[in-house]
Amino acid sequence: MRPSSIRILLLALALLSTGCDSLFSVEAETEEVCKLQRNLEFPASIPIPGTVSQTINFPVGDITATIPTGSTEAELRVRLFELTTTDVDLSGIERASVALRLPGQSAPTRLLEYRRAAGQTSTQKLTATGSGVLDLNELIRQDELELTFEASGVLPQRDWQGDLRVCAGLWLKTDVLDLLF
Repeated sequence: MRPSSIRILLLALALLSTGCDSLFSVEAETEEVCKLQRNLEFPASIPIPGTVSQTINFPVGDITATIPTGSTEAELRVRLFELTTTDVDLSGIERASVALRLPGQSAPTRLLEYRRAAGQTSTQKLTATGSGVLDLNELIRQDELELTFEASGVLPQRDWQGDLRVCAGLWLKTDVLDLLF
């Protein structure tokens, strides 16, 4: 063996013996997966503040099929929701949110929230971005998640429809040995 090869081997052994986490783990993040629910029906409201909500199912089964078992950390990062309509003005909506209710959970977990900007004029689209993070290891047994969109404020005074788009990405960190064995 050449002296330089021996030095490299000794350096590698020294690093391996320190238990350095970065040598034995790998992190990965997926592109966003988006779910578009078209033509959600919302009821008419009287001209005082009120609340409406709609529930959509977000597919998780396809994402979780590739997560290795073992010492894996996995997060579902909800990044965006948009509500778009073409037939009503949404500027009276003061707040809107997307929340998740897990089986057996009494109150939903709020993931993203929209708040109307002061002095906002007419709009037909509500958008909220951020990073509502969920521990995917807790959700691994679910085929899909139940997400609830809720809007409050002065709502349109006639029945209306909207398209709701929710986007999320997957982040995971796992031990390389769990991938090999």
